[in-house]
Amino acid sequence: MRKKAPKGWVKISDFEELTGVSAKTVAAAIKRGYIPENFADVVGTSATSPYYLNPQQAAICWYKSLNAAHPAQRKVREALAGYIKTFDKTIVAPPPKEPDGAATKITYEDAQLQEKIAKARIADLELQEKEGSLVSREAVNDQLFAAGKELRDALLTIPDRITDIIMAEENRTIVYNTIYDAIAGELQKLADLQIGPIK
Repeated sequence: MRKKAPKGWVKISDFEELTGVSAKTVAAAIKRGYIPENFADVVGTSATSPYYLNPQQAAICWYKSLNAAHPAQRKVREALAGYIKTFDKTIVAPPPKEPDGAATKITYEDAQLQEKIAKARIADLELQEKEGSLVSREAVNDQLFAAGKELRDALLTIPDRITDIIMAEENRTIVYNTIYDAIAGELQKLADLQIGPIK
């Protein structure tokens, strides 16, 4: 929180006019960490104090954090690109081709930004897992393993249950049907198995 907005900083509503991105979307980007705290902050001491941001740096950071291939992010990215081109066309221009084997250079600020974005995404995944809309691979594997073990154990008990019946029969059709029915019955039990909620 700052008492006074730094020189050149603007309100979210002004940033909306510059970029065409809605104030609500801008506020959400600040809260999710797409725009770092050093480029966006509350100015004032009251509970309703507005957010101000460095328009150029905020636009650049946010633009770099968005995925051009993601349909939901493409529109915002394009709007930011249009604004960024008004002061620095090189940022949105296609990057020059690196020679094979050349190491990609990354600045300290870019590394910090990527770390914040990664943390925000991890927090989002953890929230989805707690709400039950996302299930861990480990939990799914545990239930599949339990179901597979149950089927294996059931199939291994079939010889003990039907050996005497088969030995007493001379009719091939009855022997075949006895074996088939025993196996089909265990498979049907697996098909009818109600898997409980994964925790």
